[in-house]
Amino acid sequence: MDLLFAILPFFNAGLVGSIAARITGINMSMCVLMGILYMGATPVEAVVVMLTFNTYTYFTIYSQEHRISFKNFTFFPGIRIVIPILLTIAGIAIQPFMGITFFVAIFLLEIFAMIYKQMEPKIRPSIRELLIMCGIASILVVIGLILVQFIPKEWYFAFDGIVIIGFAYFMWAAGNRNAMQSIWDKILYGAAFITGITGIDASDWLGAMHRNNRSVLCRCYPIVINTAQVVALLISFVLYRYFSLGSLFTTIGAAIGVRLFGVYVPSDKGKFSYLALGLTVLAVLIFMLTQPVPSGFPELPLFS
Repeated sequence: MDLLFAILPFFNAGLVGSIAARITGINMSMCVLMGILYMGATPVEAVVVMLTFNTYTYFTIYSQEHRISFKNFTFFPGIRIVIPILLTIAGIAIQPFMGITFFVAIFLLEIFAMIYKQMEPKIRPSIRELLIMCGIASILVVIGLILVQFIPKEWYFAFDGIVIIGFAYFMWAAGNRNAMQSIWDKILYGAAFITGITGIDASDWLGAMHRNNRSVLCRCYPIVINTAQVVALLISFVLYRYFSLGSLFTTIGAAIGVRLFGVYVPSDKGKFSYLALGLTVLAVLIFMLTQPVPSGFPELPLFS
């Protein structure tokens, strides 16, 4: 019973965050991040939980948007799917975090392979180009992940609040889709660094405000940033030896919210919704007024 009450706030953070994002248009990871910081997360805990949340939740979203059957898999078609399943079971028995993350990574790989093959050949990058983009983004996310431990925990909630307001301002400023064309890729890579230091995945916002002439990175950014987050998630376990069972229940709560209410999809034409931006700023101001105390999460066993 004690374990149930301990994980319930995490579940609620995911559920409420996903529903609030669907109704208001606020980025889902921003909603959930404010929720776990309000619960007392330290900087490292917040980022690791958010990397877990983003990786697992977007697996749920992409698997819902892109239906794929075992026989159509690229790497493990048909009966070969038994191989990663057996490896997952073995991994869970040895180290649950690694086993679960491996399972999610394999299915994300298959979904991204399907998306890649469905792209028009004229605009589809080569495998080498895609790997280079994923490598650069992974390095940037990991750099942010390393630096987060040096931010004073008492000010981390304010730091994240300022970053979210900065994102809102940028979405407003990016209304002219011919502006910032030459630096858009740099902005996307910069967002990868922010993902590492805050846990915010703003790919839905950035994708909606794409430039009129889309770059290769812009077209492949969901694949690139999610690959980078999987890499960073694995490295975070090596660096900090931290994995929160609560983060899994945050993901479960969000998955239920997504299944019941769907996902808010920003319009990719015209300017970004001023209502969504206004509600984002309002939510951040209310959050910052609460001044959450970084007391840290309780240690939850993987098995009770």
